Amino acid sequence: VALTSSEICYGFNDIAGQAVLSISSKTRRHLSRIMGCLYEDHCLWNDASDLSEKFSISQWLEKSGLLKNAEMCREILEKAFESSFVACEVHGAAFLGSSCLRAFRLGDANGTAVDSHNVSPTITKCWSVCSRIVNLLGKGLMHADEVIGNACAQGLVISFSYDGHD
Repeated sequence: VALTSSEICYGFNDIAGQAVLSISSKTRRHLSRIMGCLYEDHCLWNDASDLSEKFSISQWLEKSGLLKNAEMCREILEKAFESSFVACEVHGAAFLGSSCLRAFRLGDANGTAVDSHNVSPTITKCWSVCSRIVNLLGKGLMHADEVIGNACAQGLVISFSYDGHD
């Protein structure tokens, strides 16, 4: 997924990067939400010309880059408990990480029938990363920086939400 012209190329990896690095907290929240919407639209990640083909979580994880972004968010969230951290990055990682977690959680519920007998190492790794994100969001509730605590609280709400984005 990319907007391309002769002068510009803006893809989903750019959106994810800005969701963490933007100087505006509102922009970070909105871009994280956009990534969640993109991840949850499984038709975007299906190359099959036959739309009746069943959703495969393993293929989705490979094509979407969700695991890579979740790992990035986990690494940033872990730094929030060191003596030196960048608050805006932690804030962005809380929102993007929770969007990744939510999309993966809901995607796995849809993809289990296809992958249930042969769980790939990628799926196992993604569950591990997402579990660590939940742990870090929970730990972040007690962070000395109130902005980080609030972002972690909202991240937990997003992570376990079933509500649509509309």
